[in-house]
Amino acid sequence: MRTLLFALLSFATLLVAPLYVAAKPVQPEIGKGWQEVVVHVADPVPWVAFFTEDAGWKVESRGRVDPMILKSWNLAPEVTGSEVLLVNEGDAKGWIRLVTLKGIASEPIRPAAQAWDPGGWFSLMTRSRDATKVYDRAIARGWTAYNSPQEFSFGGVKLRNVVIRGPDGVNVSIYERLVPKLEGWETTKGISRVFNVMTMVKDFEAERAFFQEGLGFGAWFIGNYEDAQPVATNFGLPVNLSTQIPRRSGILWESQSEDGRVELMRFVGLEGVDHAPRASFKNRGIVSLRLPVANLDAWVSNVKSKNIQVNQAEGPARLAPYGRVKLAWVQSPNGGIVEAFEVLP
Repeated sequence: MRTLLFALLSFATLLVAPLYVAAKPVQPEIGKGWQEVVVHVADPVPWVAFFTEDAGWKVESRGRVDPMILKSWNLAPEVTGSEVLLVNEGDAKGWIRLVTLKGIASEPIRPAAQAWDPGGWFSLMTRSRDATKVYDRAIARGWTAYNSPQEFSFGGVKLRNVVIRGPDGVNVSIYERLVPKLEGWETTKGISRVFNVMTMVKDFEAERAFFQEGLGFGAWFIGNYEDAQPVATNFGLPVNLSTQIPRRSGILWESQSEDGRVELMRFVGLEGVDHAPRASFKNRGIVSLRLPVANLDAWVSNVKSKNIQVNQAEGPARLAPYGRVKLAWVQSPNGGIVEAFEVLP
């Protein structure tokens, strides 16, 4: 009964939601990676329920997507959109913007995908002090996972991780630090803000070059990971292959920060189904990362000089809670979209 009432109230709110509600504009931190993740969903209700009830987040705002943004996404004039902005209270970034589109046919970017299938964004990466508890609650909702929570060591840290699979082909990766215990991150209740987004890639070097040479990201880690003994893995890799299939990884950042990261991964020796052709704003899943910049025109000029195609909005748009913004976006060889935006006075 509570779920039905929540759904009806959410739907009613979206019907009367304004395009933009004036408030004190938020100026995102520039130079520390992406600010928020845009996730296209068929229905925001199950996602809002999970993040508010299980993850401990809150709904920051609801409204309509500015038609100028939809136009910049190369969508037809008859397409409309509504959005829900989810934030982990107390965190100024690592947000999730749920977008639902009407007037256009859509399908999941990564339908029924295996972990090693390349194409599009794979998962939202978060932290928790009890990954198993969050996993249990997700399973109780009827969601699934690539495996039950698994323990492993990386970079001298012992971790527990689970990748849960929600609606729309969207995965949420939850890391619990076992040894040493996680310090800081006081705002974390169920799960933390999103600090990293993973993509499974077909061509590791092409994707690395796009972010490093093209967008100017640096690298915190580039290398291979293999299990020393046959074990079950957080990605559902067959146990007997865990010691034979290297996971080629690159953890990239705009500057030396725990937040706003991008992680590339390739399962060397496994050739999956390539989902990159479906990676677009019209299809459902993790669609884009929004990267704040100080001067959009300068950013566009620099990216174009790297022989990267740039799609730019014709004029300013309204984007809560920032106010008026200028927008442009690029797409990686693997289908990952990055939207750059400048907050205007």
